[in-house]
Amino acid sequence: MATSTIAAADVRARLRLPDSISVLAERDFRVIWTGSAISLVGTWMQVIAQGLVVLSLWNSALALGIVNVAQSLPTLAVMLFGGVLADRADKRLILLVTQTIMALLAFAVGVLVLTGAVQFWMLLVIAAGLGVAFGYDMPAYQALLPELVEPEKIGQVVALNSSTFHGSRMIGPAIAGAAIAAFGFSVAYFLNAASFLAVIVSLLIIRSRPRRDGPAAGTSAIDGLKEGLRHAAGRPNLRVMLLITALNTTFVFPSLAVLMPLYAKDVLHEGASVLGLLMAAAGVGSMIGALMLIWWADRLREARIWFGAVAAPSGLVLLAVTREPAIAIAVSGLVSFAFSSQLGLITQMIQESTPSQFRGRVMSLFGITFNGTMPFAGLATAALAVAFGLPAVMVVAAVCYAALAAWLLVFAAGGIGAVVRASTAEYELVAVGGG
Repeated sequence: MATSTIAAADVRARLRLPDSISVLAERDFRVIWTGSAISLVGTWMQVIAQGLVVLSLWNSALALGIVNVAQSLPTLAVMLFGGVLADRADKRLILLVTQTIMALLAFAVGVLVLTGAVQFWMLLVIAAGLGVAFGYDMPAYQALLPELVEPEKIGQVVALNSSTFHGSRMIGPAIAGAAIAAFGFSVAYFLNAASFLAVIVSLLIIRSRPRRDGPAAGTSAIDGLKEGLRHAAGRPNLRVMLLITALNTTFVFPSLAVLMPLYAKDVLHEGASVLGLLMAAAGVGSMIGALMLIWWADRLREARIWFGAVAAPSGLVLLAVTREPAIAIAVSGLVSFAFSSQLGLITQMIQESTPSQFRGRVMSLFGITFNGTMPFAGLATAALAVAFGLPAVMVVAAVCYAALAAWLLVFAAGGIGAVVRASTAEYELVAVGGG
């Protein structure tokens, strides 16, 4: 331990890293973080292309929602067991398999689009395959990152990972808009497939780590799952944080991600270039929100969560009423800033306060609240948008989110102040126990 600490300090000195990002001195985390950043740019490129491809095959908001549900149902079916597997097996090996599968599926869609053979049902089948792979990938990845660093650096890990995720939303859509205009939809899929190689190579470079204490050998997956659920049920603060996450992905994120192609096309009456700018602005706002995890660290946690609960629904209402692309682009950045600053902080608190032996299972629950509710909410939002118009639905979603979030922050588990204090106390216990 002493040798690795000295080596990390030497690297930090050579790179002149500030304390807030000193975790980048850890070689294995730095390698994984770089590979993930490259891959996420490709992922957001595909998000732009897929929305436009789906609308070209079936010009309806329902089509966007159906594709997302087709991916989410398999994810929901396997993610809890993905968390159990992450706590009992080699996370690096799990990720090598899942990343390879997702790369091959992206390449397959690129070929179908390039040859003109793509049909809507094919996208549904491939989305289901992606859902299964992601259900095992997400818990393993989220549980692996904290194992690459010391417990006191977990907050930096979450902050950098969050800023990378959201920052790629700025770069990927902008590249996608230009690339699609020049070469067609298929190029975004091919570039995404190639970007997975960065993660695969990084996983091969880092050293293998022995499994820490998780479900005992011989314990069934069901028993391991029950153990993880009991752990989560005994933490009221965790339940509140998961519910806040679910509110965001149910009422806010569908408008920012799933239905943004429809918003650009039918509300603003614009094309791929404005859609790319909307997504890029969202990426800028999200990245700034994530960077607050680095700049402010432990400061003003309660106030930052409240800010997200107020600013996000206010921004949705502004998006609903404006028809000016420039205003919509700016507001898209504001809503994304509120969304990412709040959820990034909640993710940080969950990661820091969860013992390593339960981290895979807890992060699978987080994955379900983050990824599981949004597609179904997106489908419902799309159906309502067909009937009543997207702007009206955005206003209703904003009102529902504001009311439910206020109730959670004031009353649930003693209020958000008590939740923050409980999570801090749990983190201190995790740090003493070595994570």
